[in-house]
Amino acid sequence: MLTLMQARHPVVWLLLVALTGCASVATVDGERLALTSAEFRTYVEHVFREQNRVADELAFALEAPDGSPEGLAVAEQRLLDACAGVNELATARRDERRLGVRRNLSAARSVSECDRTTRTVEELLTSGRAP
Repeated sequence: MLTLMQARHPVVWLLLVALTGCASVATVDGERLALTSAEFRTYVEHVFREQNRVADELAFALEAPDGSPEGLAVAEQRLLDACAGVNELATARRDERRLGVRRNLSAARSVSECDRTTRTVEELLTSGRAP
């Protein structure tokens, strides 16, 4: 058990916050996954693959000779922004490098936003509506 004096030390405080407040991430569907679990790694991989699939469809739609809805370029940028953390996690894993605790937590927290944005862009492509 930590004493009050130990808890005032900034490093100890940050570790406590990280261990208690950041131990899990909620998926778009509301499921909570522990950051160190196999389920979380599977979720990240699923979101990464879906995001890539939708990004490919979006790229083809942007290049279509019949013209694309105006909002597709905006949707593409939203997808890139929302999924930057997921792409960073995937790249780090591929390159067998560590991101560090703070960067890893930040990227992990972004997975559900990437998932949500990917689903929104997919609906946009399916319906043909601009955002």
